[in-house]
Amino acid sequence: MSNLHMNFANGKTASPNKIDCDIAKYLQSASDAYMDEVIREDSRLQVWQQLSELRKGLISWYDFKEGANVLEVGAGFGALTGILCKKCAHVSVTERSVFRAETIAERYKNNDNLDVYAGDVMDVTFDKKFDYILVVGILEVIGGGTSDIRVYADYVRRLKEMLSENGRLLIAVENRYGLKYFCGAAETYTNKAFAGINHYRQGTRGYTFSKKEVEDITACAGFEKVKFYYPLPDYKMPQLIYTDAHLPEKNLKERLIPYYKRNDTLIAYEQELYNDVIVNGVFPFFANSFLVECSLDEQVETVSYAAISTDRGKERSFATSIYDEAGTSVVRKAFLYPEGRRNADLLMENISDLERHGIPVVLHTQDETGVIHQPFIEWPTLSNVIKEVIKTDTAKFEEILDRIYAYILQSSEIVDENVDFGPILKRAYMELIPLNCFYSLEKDEYLFFDQEFVRENCPAGYVMFRAIHYIYCFTDNAQRYYPKQKLIEKYKLQNVWDTYVKEENRFLDEVRNQKLYTQFYKWAAVDYKRIFENALRLESEEEKIANYKVTDKMKKVWKVELAMLDEVDRICKKYNLTYYFVHGSLLGAVRHDGFIPWDDDLDIAMPRASYDTFLEVAATELQEPLSLHTPLSEKDAFWGGFARIRNCMTTGMETRDLSHKGNHGIWIDILPMDVCPPEELFYKKSKKIRHYSRLLYAKIYGSEYDCYMDMKELKWKGYRFLSKMFSHDYLAKSLDKAMRSYTDIETGEVAFFHSYDKHRRLHAKDFAEVTYLDFEGRQVPVPAGYENYLFMLLGRDYMKYPPESERIPKHTGIWDPEKSYTEYEALLCDTFADCKGKKIILFGAGMMFEDYMKKYGGKYRPVFLVDNDSDKWGRFRMGIEICSPKKLLELPKEKYKLIVCSFYYKEIGKQLEEMGITDYKVYVQHTNWIIEAESKNA
Repeated sequence: MSNLHMNFANGKTASPNKIDCDIAKYLQSASDAYMDEVIREDSRLQVWQQLSELRKGLISWYDFKEGANVLEVGAGFGALTGILCKKCAHVSVTERSVFRAETIAERYKNNDNLDVYAGDVMDVTFDKKFDYILVVGILEVIGGGTSDIRVYADYVRRLKEMLSENGRLLIAVENRYGLKYFCGAAETYTNKAFAGINHYRQGTRGYTFSKKEVEDITACAGFEKVKFYYPLPDYKMPQLIYTDAHLPEKNLKERLIPYYKRNDTLIAYEQELYNDVIVNGVFPFFANSFLVECSLDEQVETVSYAAISTDRGKERSFATSIYDEAGTSVVRKAFLYPEGRRNADLLMENISDLERHGIPVVLHTQDETGVIHQPFIEWPTLSNVIKEVIKTDTAKFEEILDRIYAYILQSSEIVDENVDFGPILKRAYMELIPLNCFYSLEKDEYLFFDQEFVRENCPAGYVMFRAIHYIYCFTDNAQRYYPKQKLIEKYKLQNVWDTYVKEENRFLDEVRNQKLYTQFYKWAAVDYKRIFENALRLESEEEKIANYKVTDKMKKVWKVELAMLDEVDRICKKYNLTYYFVHGSLLGAVRHDGFIPWDDDLDIAMPRASYDTFLEVAATELQEPLSLHTPLSEKDAFWGGFARIRNCMTTGMETRDLSHKGNHGIWIDILPMDVCPPEELFYKKSKKIRHYSRLLYAKIYGSEYDCYMDMKELKWKGYRFLSKMFSHDYLAKSLDKAMRSYTDIETGEVAFFHSYDKHRRLHAKDFAEVTYLDFEGRQVPVPAGYENYLFMLLGRDYMKYPPESERIPKHTGIWDPEKSYTEYEALLCDTFADCKGKKIILFGAGMMFEDYMKKYGGKYRPVFLVDNDSDKWGRFRMGIEICSPKKLLELPKEKYKLIVCSFYYKEIGKQLEEMGITDYKVYVQHTNWIIEAESKNA
């Protein structure tokens, strides 16, 4: 039985998210099954990377020393643990998630050589040293996204201390400069294209490394002997493993199937670029992943290359490896499951049969364990030779094809000279094609290998079809060099070609388990039209998300809000407070892995107890330019009965607050969440909250609107009158008291009680635990029942994008992440302050001037107007002369009050500054025009 150790678990643990729960359910229902069969219809890549046999390709080829004692750090759900238990004498596993650790122990409960430790590896006390330590996908996240190499080197150094005298450390990490990322693949820890290449400018929860950085980390940690392996397409589901001793040759696309979590961000296809990368000798720099072997005894694994076919099912899964031993290279082909022994034996029988028929084959021998051994052949494959020959030597190309056909006919007895299909072979060897043949152009010699697939009573023409078909599949512009139709006619395949194409597709579906791996091949599919369109979009300066333009200004606003969020997170961790994303911010985390592109603020919530504590400590914890604001603290603005954190070095002035004083920096909302009382009391509570909220709105904004929100003119007029009877503090305290009422009755429901919210009743169980989702490159807390919460809030289609007409920011006003609100306040508020004894001058003689005169012309009549239109100079409007702006320079500045009365107030402001005039106000006729003016500067 496996042993589960819980004594190193670090106290309170987060509840598992939905994917973790689903993975555990899969394992509970079918722990002994071939998991690829179980998850075949699951479309989530995270599930496959935890459960699929494809994951085992990372170490299935690696020869651990006999009797090895291994430590696996951060095992997830044990994707590699099982194969370690089979290969090694004893396996110790650490996993920080208690839920995952428990699942690993249950998954491998029949393994007596397994110890599972719930907790961080650095907190666990081991009573022994390890021959191997395996660290897969962990190093990137231990630094919390820092680029400081010393952090990672220190971690590796501490792991090194856990190794035995001759121990080895195996580290799997992603390459920040992997070719797929240069092609636009979404980066793992941000889910955004080019994030790593751009050094995570928007932040990240996981930092990936360049090859040089990995070298520096291991060197700083004290390892002198380091060997790099290059898993392709990556270390998570590898198919090929290369090393510096055996780098890939051209035409890698014959053997490699890349895949992508998202293919909608691609601007190029890596398959098309590998030839150039390989020819220019820079493949190690562009490898998508690294598996790094760090040794204490100067010895490393002798494998220089491995091909792993874990997608072929248990009967056909093999690891074909090249070993460099004592200056000689040998090839070993080992089955990965006991069920593969039979096919290994059949392969040997096929090779022997071909030898008896005089077919040149690579020497194959088989040891008592069933492993097949071959000498390493340094010749290129015939497939690669043909790619060059077809361009320059048509005669040689034809000669090679004739020789292939001759070998096909020679490989077996002919049982029927079929007129329609050509000769029928007793045993047709499907792999007697250029892909499975080494060739020496100098010697004109052929050597076939890996002849696994045989068809009984099959046309020789079908094998020849396969040879031609794959030449034209994998040779660029082959049709231009030599028309395929000539070969089809030469080998009399005209009448059967389409039939053979259909049969080949069926054969490939069978060999590659297409039905079983339908999901994988969906991730492997690329849309060349989409790639081309994405590349064209790069001509635009603005990022487009779902046809919505996210401006540079909005990105800067988000950055300000994320910085405030970091402070909230710091305070909550310090005081052990609970918070989570809600409303649109939660939807952004679920649907976009970040902000909804047209959202302009952050909404977070706290249970009432955490909320109250936060209000108490935030005043001292928050440092300038951040500050906490509540309805009680703000006398000239009201946004609802909850708190806001603002940054006073920025501007986030809502439309209704353009002429109001107070802190109008960019904000994030913090909502209290309260117990929901029974129905009758719930209605009573909601009514009180609406009543005091209306009074506060009326007291602050009553003089500016004829009607407001859902209130018609008469009702609004009544609230305006009533609000004058109460002080602001009284109303704010009464609202707070109403929000806190009836919270001592547990009903199993909660709600956000504030302002004009519909006060929707929500399930308390959805908020009982916290889980984490990706948001702009970081992990943020969300309610564990977020799916049900969003369903109740937005309906079943919450993942669908709204119509384009609704993709607009919900707040209107002035947003400026680089200028303090005080500068706008100085322009827009207290227009007539400090006017006593001064002459009023208006800048602007257009329609805005007429509105000014209607409202203020009697009390604050201007002595003259200035305007930039020279045709108006010397004329009069409403009896007031229009002059050149230069006249302002003729008057002492302390003798007049200048009011800009124009839609183009920003342009005029620059003009005035150039004239040395900085003391002026801006008259706001309608809030809409100033919003429109601001939008032009977005």
